[in-house]
Amino acid sequence: MTVIQTEKRSTRWIRRLVIVVVLAVIAALAWRWFRDTYRINRETDVTVTIIGFSERYTEEEIRDHVLSHWYDEYSVLVKFIYRYRKVETLPFLEKIDIEVGEGNKIKITAYEKPPIACLYDMGFYLYFNRDGEIVSSRKSNIEELPVVTGLEYTNLTLYQKFATQDDKLFDVILGIVFQLQKYELKIDEIRFAKDEAVTLIMSGNEYRLGVRQAYDVQIAMIPDVAESLAKRNTEMGKTIRYDVNMEHVFDSDDEFYAKELGEEPTPTPPADGDESK
Repeated sequence: MTVIQTEKRSTRWIRRLVIVVVLAVIAALAWRWFRDTYRINRETDVTVTIIGFSERYTEEEIRDHVLSHWYDEYSVLVKFIYRYRKVETLPFLEKIDIEVGEGNKIKITAYEKPPIACLYDMGFYLYFNRDGEIVSSRKSNIEELPVVTGLEYTNLTLYQKFATQDDKLFDVILGIVFQLQKYELKIDEIRFAKDEAVTLIMSGNEYRLGVRQAYDVQIAMIPDVAESLAKRNTEMGKTIRYDVNMEHVFDSDDEFYAKELGEEPTPTPPADGDESK
């Protein structure tokens, strides 16, 4: 009986060993097929597009950041995993999208945080984003964004947040820019006086807003005022620049004045349908 049991055990282990070997061979062949079919070539199968100034990061840096895990080597895994998970972003980037197409082609699109305005210093326009980080330097205002002038800066370093002697001024600038974007106003300059009073320059006209923490009411009124001034110029057949004093406006019904630059103040003509100021 002992000999028979030994033979049965020996046969059982051989059978198990054969099964293990067969499974290992199948797994090896399956892995080889999977690798040959879905493995990507980073140099030829991956394209990177940067939406923005394309200065802070290179395409290679973004590609290596996105495809940094072992499973990122295989297109089918990339497609499955990033269907349910967002790509981790980087400083100065708004977001990163990844798309897998046919033939293992992977498209990575990086969106930089867009600049919202710029500073002018030493002959250069320094573009900054909503976090106050200076993202680019240009000889000309190619983006035609509002230019902030009149401030003294304690830090103007590329890829760092700019700093002024009064840290609260950045929140003021941010609030002004967001209001300008809300009403789609093409302001040329946001000018600060020494007492931090704000003047907006648009189409040669100066809108004096005074000193306060928020300028929502005044900026909301500017589109109608600008339209009224443009209508006046059309009726007169010439272009006149105006000084619009809105320093004492706290409500849309408050009185303000507009005068020709260098002339005595005269009441601003109301927009169509408005009551006289």
